[in-house]
Amino acid sequence: MEKLFWGMVGGCTAAFAILLCMYLNKAGIIGAEPETVTTEVVSETETDTEEGLLVDNGEFPSEIQSMIKDSQDNYAEAMKVFEEESAEDASREAAETVGTKPTTGSTTAPSTNTSGNGHKTNGSVDSNRNDNHEFFLENPSEEISEETSEAEESSTAEAKPEEKKNSEFEYTLYADHVTIKKYVGTASTLDIPDTIDDQPVTEIRDSAFASSKTLVRVYIPESVTTLGKNVFKSSELLVDVSLPDSLTEMGEGIFDGCSKLARITVPDGVTRIGKKAFNECENLRTVKLGSDIEIIEEQAFNNCVKMELTKLPSSLKRVEKEAFVGCTAMALTKWPSDLEVIGESAFEGCTAITDVNLPSTMRTMGESAFMGCTGMQTLGIKSGLEAIPETAFAGCASITEVTFPKSIISIGDGAFTGCKALASVSIPKNTLSIGASAFADCTFTEVTINSKCSYQTNSFPFAITDKNYY
Repeated sequence: MEKLFWGMVGGCTAAFAILLCMYLNKAGIIGAEPETVTTEVVSETETDTEEGLLVDNGEFPSEIQSMIKDSQDNYAEAMKVFEEESAEDASREAAETVGTKPTTGSTTAPSTNTSGNGHKTNGSVDSNRNDNHEFFLENPSEEISEETSEAEESSTAEAKPEEKKNSEFEYTLYADHVTIKKYVGTASTLDIPDTIDDQPVTEIRDSAFASSKTLVRVYIPESVTTLGKNVFKSSELLVDVSLPDSLTEMGEGIFDGCSKLARITVPDGVTRIGKKAFNECENLRTVKLGSDIEIIEEQAFNNCVKMELTKLPSSLKRVEKEAFVGCTAMALTKWPSDLEVIGESAFEGCTAITDVNLPSTMRTMGESAFMGCTGMQTLGIKSGLEAIPETAFAGCASITEVTFPKSIISIGDGAFTGCKALASVSIPKNTLSIGASAFADCTFTEVTINSKCSYQTNSFPFAITDKNYY
């Protein structure tokens, strides 16, 4: 609308200028002859001018006055439109200002030094200048953003952790908690504090108490939720450690080589026993595992020869490679109902195990999984497992009977070799592969297999003939 206004004003001005030039030209002001022109010519010109252009009282002729009046009317109409548009803009801005709450918490008085069309005159002063310093910024939002960023950086700098040390610990102090990095004391019995420098102790870092020559008993407070790797590794005198119920994470190797450790209770909330967590804990006798454990990793209880564990957590899904190798006192009587994986040599040499009942959730069994479990008498395998791997039950001399589920497709080399008490075997029709020496040194004399089944001449303790086929 502003462009329309100035266009109309410009048009009126141009028309007026053209008429004025025409008048001046006829009047002889523009394009007049030099003074040497004869009086007769000048007189004639003056006469024509007086008769054709001038009227009484010094006014322009009616033709010129009419054109001027039209220009003035157009100018007035343009001004009226412009003022109406300006008023509408001012009303809209006022409505938006009323509907928007000021962010600084103060209100700004409207300027009173304005012209009739709602805009400030040349001499007006915006009251925002007194109370709002953003008025003088080229880009206020950008400046405020930079200030906010600087404030955040300052806050981050203030929250930077501090590395500290007292008479017992090296530790890291954060804004809201403490982590213990290393024990530097010499006590035999230690109660780890739940707060240091008024902040809760929430974590004990890797190897913090490793290779201690003095610690016998340690109490860990309820504020601690995480134990790192190798925390007590090779602490040769350590007998007893009280783990808090708040604990959710135990790193691998946490008690690796603690040969004097006698008992441990792993709290509910811990879902994983890490690799070599209790490796070579030769005197570990009493173990209670939490109800939330899902994975027992490699060599977690390797060679814990005195451990009297009778059941595994019902939540357990995976027992990894060599997890319980050499646990000769472990007399398991209850097996997890959701167990899926038993790794290579997971229970090798566990001579106190008498009964093995594998659930239907079983999908994978590693080689030598139960090798040398000489105390095993009964073996139950439910449908789900498809392969009995090599030497899986080799040397289990007390097993008297085995019935395989229909899901078994293959039986690996030496799977039951040396099972001297095995007097009866039932092999399903779906079994298509039986490895070398699978049943070598067994005592049974009768078996029936699928005629399409692949086997070796030494797979059984006797030669297979047509009468042994389904």
